[in-house]
Amino acid sequence: MTQNLGQIIEANGGIFSRRQALDCGETDRVLAIAVREGVLVRLRRGFYVPADIYAAADPSGKHVLHARAALTAQRGRVALTGVSAAALHGFAIHDTSLEVVHLVRLDGGSTRTEAGIVHHGTRQDIEDEIGSYQGILASVPNRAVWEVACQSSLEGGVVTADSALHRFPNLKDSLEALHDRFALFPGSVKGRTVMRLADGRSDSPGESVTRVKFFRYGIPIPDLQHDVIDNRGVLIGRSDFYWEDCRHLGEFDGKIKYEKLLRAGESASDCVFREKRREDAMRAGSRGMTRFVWADVMRHSARRTMTDLRAALEQSRRLYVRGRTIIAS
Repeated sequence: MTQNLGQIIEANGGIFSRRQALDCGETDRVLAIAVREGVLVRLRRGFYVPADIYAAADPSGKHVLHARAALTAQRGRVALTGVSAAALHGFAIHDTSLEVVHLVRLDGGSTRTEAGIVHHGTRQDIEDEIGSYQGILASVPNRAVWEVACQSSLEGGVVTADSALHRFPNLKDSLEALHDRFALFPGSVKGRTVMRLADGRSDSPGESVTRVKFFRYGIPIPDLQHDVIDNRGVLIGRSDFYWEDCRHLGEFDGKIKYEKLLRAGESASDCVFREKRREDAMRAGSRGMTRFVWADVMRHSARRTMTDLRAALEQSRRLYVRGRTIIAS
């Protein structure tokens, strides 16, 4: 790969076109061999990315690479929209396909699907809701969140909205400002529910999905990121969920959570053991605790999980009331 092509790849956010490669002295034969040998990944006809860049990207990052190629291949003015814009902004994506790139036509083009791209036409003037990010046009963050909220599942919408608010707490007012704008948008009823549930204190997609299950099954929405203090006023830890009326704690455990908690020089087993000791300390003071993992909140098991949680909350509430009654007497 020539130095000039390397500079183009860096300037293009990781991708390059066949035309750019030929202009730098490469040939179609060299490109074909590089793809066959796994040095390059072909994103779409005429567009490539170095394999090491593609392999290092997470699913959202890979989607953005495909989106860059799709945008560059277009004739007419277009911008990333929906899940593609949300991925570009770095918001978490859940339960939403990343197999196709979503573009909104700013040139009056019609809605259609072709070659891994969904083209969205629009009857609204949305120029003030389109911005330039990393050199490409996309829906501004608040619009992207609303688009995902309306087009995705309730869980997927809340994951993206929570992630956006976690990164940009000041986004809440601008999300509310688009409420009327999306009143007649397909999926707007679900979108409004997403906005009611969205909370930037959620620290991971797993926590967001678990909270949606609370809503779906009528479990009271808990306080989030609750500081647990011992009787000396010392912070023991922070719980993902807390039901004050029951003095009951809830924790979502996921692989990503432990990766985030892993300290320098600490093994995974050391981290898990330390977290177990923290949990034991947090249980003190007659607090109950329920732990959740991904398997507990998936569609096939969520009902059983929420039934068990309701019973655990009631048990904790009774123990708490009983304890207060004994102290009072």
